[in-house]
Amino acid sequence: MPTNEIVAVIDVGSNSIKLLVAKPGATLGSVETIFAETIETRISTGISQALPSLSESSMAAGCQTITELVRLAQSYHPEAIQIVATSAVRDATNSVQFIELVNDATGIEIQTLSGNEEATYIGKGLGCDPKISSTKSFIQMDIGGGSLELIHFNHGEIDNALSLQLGAVRLTEQFISDRDAAISTETEATIEGHVRKTLKKSGFSFELSTAPFIVTGGAFTVTRAVLAAQVDQTIEEHSPVLRHKEITQLKSKLMQLPLHERMAVPHLPATRADIIPAALITIDTVLDCAARDTVTHSFYNLRYGIAAELLS
Repeated sequence: MPTNEIVAVIDVGSNSIKLLVAKPGATLGSVETIFAETIETRISTGISQALPSLSESSMAAGCQTITELVRLAQSYHPEAIQIVATSAVRDATNSVQFIELVNDATGIEIQTLSGNEEATYIGKGLGCDPKISSTKSFIQMDIGGGSLELIHFNHGEIDNALSLQLGAVRLTEQFISDRDAAISTETEATIEGHVRKTLKKSGFSFELSTAPFIVTGGAFTVTRAVLAAQVDQTIEEHSPVLRHKEITQLKSKLMQLPLHERMAVPHLPATRADIIPAALITIDTVLDCAARDTVTHSFYNLRYGIAAELLS
């Protein structure tokens, strides 16, 4: 274990870059948050192309954000700072250029996670949630900008972990030609069909129908925050149990709004307003395929899994 028991993790995602500064929690294997920060920096523009690459402006913005988060992390004097990247960097043909840019700026090399590693660390992160850690068998879903992870946990062990190219940025680029307009039912049907086809091809089984269904990721955090605002609650006050029906209703409501009206929805970040319809269509489709009426949202995800490993 690090001598001062403080570590920092920077998660370079497709739509946002996040920092977690953490120390061991009160119970064995748990992680306590000291500081957390999220900066919306979409580096994944063009991720849906046959040969995706990071633009010069995206790399510059991403590097600037990472440098700022490293500076914030260093103020806590962590024993270790680890930077990890997921789908956008993993899939980019020029990822080496971006990794070198960040290395030159910070002195820290980015670790690019494979899809299976990403899913595994997300699962480990969920094990740090004190409200869920006693649950040993469940299904987990995490949706980001570039990918969607599905994980089977059986008796505390990962049975199956998949990373599918069903992230909200990726699907928005693929299927929504006019981001300023409302989303048509035809576009919704196209995205839904693509999600169903991808799920079927993946072979992932939702047979654990009685096991809890745990969800993580920015799209679910935003969904919970928007639903909370509708009943004058903060996200922390709102129940982590989200009903499939209310997710479907929110999807239908936001699809009918043009982008400028979506950007005015309370607690819906303007930087996510263009991709939230694709995210909700995907979520709605997965829950339909899984035959689930409810899911339970957790704030514990990839960063916590990395932190737990660094602290172990």
